[in-house]
Amino acid sequence: MEPARGGPARAELRVDADAGAAVVVALIAVRDRFHEFLPRALADEPDALHQLRTHVRRLRSVLAAYGAVLDDAVVTELRRRLRELGHELGTVRDLEVRVQVAEAALADAEEAGRFASDAERERVRAILVDDERAAHDRAHARFVERQELPRAPRRIEELDGVLAAPPFVERAGREAVVELAKLLDREARRAAKRARRLPEDPTLDELHDLRKASRRLRYAAEAVSEPPVELFGARAADLADAGDDIHDVLGDHRDELLFAEHVRRAASHAAHAGEPAEVLHRLADDADARAAAHLAELPEVVATLRKAARAWHAHRAR
Repeated sequence: MEPARGGPARAELRVDADAGAAVVVALIAVRDRFHEFLPRALADEPDALHQLRTHVRRLRSVLAAYGAVLDDAVVTELRRRLRELGHELGTVRDLEVRVQVAEAALADAEEAGRFASDAERERVRAILVDDERAAHDRAHARFVERQELPRAPRRIEELDGVLAAPPFVERAGREAVVELAKLLDREARRAAKRARRLPEDPTLDELHDLRKASRRLRYAAEAVSEPPVELFGARAADLADAGDDIHDVLGDHRDELLFAEHVRRAASHAAHAGEPAEVLHRLADDADARAAAHLAELPEVVATLRKAARAWHAHRAR
């Protein structure tokens, strides 16, 4: 271990590292990025909260994929605490995304001539953008307050403590290339199975499960194929890319559906207040159409994922 400037310990991977050492190095790399983004997210710098949430998800995914080299109870508790933090971040991030989707939707609507007048456009912007930005600011302030509670630093201190003195099990001493390839294969087969069993008309829950499995596969593959843990090459990168593509397609689909639902609620409130709501209904219909277009991309990216999973399994079995 080497001390990180102004932060917890860093680690570098030896060429002959065992599975436990490789997993700890991968986790430390993500943890260090988490520490980098935390103060920036608290200050509400652009994209910082998004990046912080991403690195919380990376930590949980790497623990889920490779936690078999560590004591199971410790891994379960760490993932539980990180899930709690992820939910806190998600409350704020969902509002950020809604504003971003609204901005893009209004730009498309203006280009398509959806607004009868400048006044109508500004009224809709006030509802879908300005009000949501105010809601985001309130949610961010609550997030900052929660990070000042004693439990917030404790969960990160617990992670730091585990990485400083990892509770390894027998599996941790096995050869990293062999053991982590096996665990990554498990993640690839898990995501491919979710994709293969997806019905012709999937529910939102089924799509969400596939999205989560694909995201976990991406982070698991990146953790062992990118610095500082470059154990595997192109085939692992293909798994990461395939997982990322499915995650993006289904994420865009979900964002548009949630936006359509939000706009229809706004339309109901407007109608109840005696204000025109027709333009809001048109914007909701547009969002539904964009969601359908994203979902139409799913078969192609699913096929790519299944191909990458088969290639990884065949290569590992040699």
